[in-house]
Amino acid sequence: MNQAPGPGRSGETPLQDPDPVLLLCAHGSRARSAQVATEEIAAAVSHALPTTDVVLTWVDVQEPDVVARCEEFADRPVVVVPLLLAAGYHVHKDLADAVAGRGHHVVTAALGPHRGLSEVMARRIQEAEAAHDDDAPAPDLVLIAAGSSDDRAVADVRRQAEDLAELTGRSVRTGFVSAVEPAARRAVAEAWRDGAHHVTTVSFHMAPGMFHRDATDAGASPVDGAASPHARAGGRVTEPLLVDGTQVPPELVNVVIERWQEGVTALAQRG
Repeated sequence: MNQAPGPGRSGETPLQDPDPVLLLCAHGSRARSAQVATEEIAAAVSHALPTTDVVLTWVDVQEPDVVARCEEFADRPVVVVPLLLAAGYHVHKDLADAVAGRGHHVVTAALGPHRGLSEVMARRIQEAEAAHDDDAPAPDLVLIAAGSSDDRAVADVRRQAEDLAELTGRSVRTGFVSAVEPAARRAVAEAWRDGAHHVTTVSFHMAPGMFHRDATDAGASPVDGAASPHARAGGRVTEPLLVDGTQVPPELVNVVIERWQEGVTALAQRG
C-alpha cells in the first residue's frame, strides 16, 4: 500500500494536499481469512490509485481504529471510505464522530447499495450454481445480510436485493443473521416451503468470518415440510464478496474508487 508517512500533529493548520489520505475503514474481524481479504482489497485499491496514500483502519475489533487514524492524520485532508455494505450505526455514528470537528476530514457513503455489488454477487451465484441442472427451474435466491438495529441499513440491504433481482431477472428474498426479521434460517426455510425446487443463499458479506458462517449454516441446513426433495439436503451458498487468496473483484475496487472520488469532491466543495 501507499502508506502515508509520519503521524499528524493535532492542532496545526491542515496541509493543502491535493490528494487526501484514503482511510479504508473495515468493520474488523478476528478471523484471519477476513483480515487477509481486507488487506488484499486495500492493496488492490492502492494499486489502482498509485498517487494516493491508502491506509487501512477499522471501526471495531482491530487496531488502529478509525479514531486513532484520524488523529494520526490530523494535519492531512482525509476521506474515510467505509468498507461496509450498508450504512447503519457504524457509518452514521462511529465514523461521523471520528471526523467531527475536522472540516478537512469527510466520511463517504457505505459501499452499498450499488450495481457493482450486485455484479459481484451475480458472479458468486453463477459459481455456486455451476453444477445446476439446466433443465430444472432456476434456484430461488435468498440474500442474507448481517442485520442492523438501524432502519437505514436495513433499507439499504433491501434496495440491494431489489437491484440484484433486476440484474439477474430472478426474485430475491432477504434474511438477516441478527437484529432483523426474517432471520436467516427462517427466510431460507420459507423459500423452500413456498415451493422452490432449489435454493441458493447469497452471502451479502464483505469477507469470510462469523456472519458469513452464519449465512452458510442457514443456507445449507436441511428443511422439513417442503415439496422439493432437495430441501432435505440443504441448498447452495455463495462465497462472500471477498475471498482471501483470490483476485479482488474489480467491480468492488471500482465502487471504492467511486466513493473516494465523491469524498474528494465533498472536500473540494468545503474549500
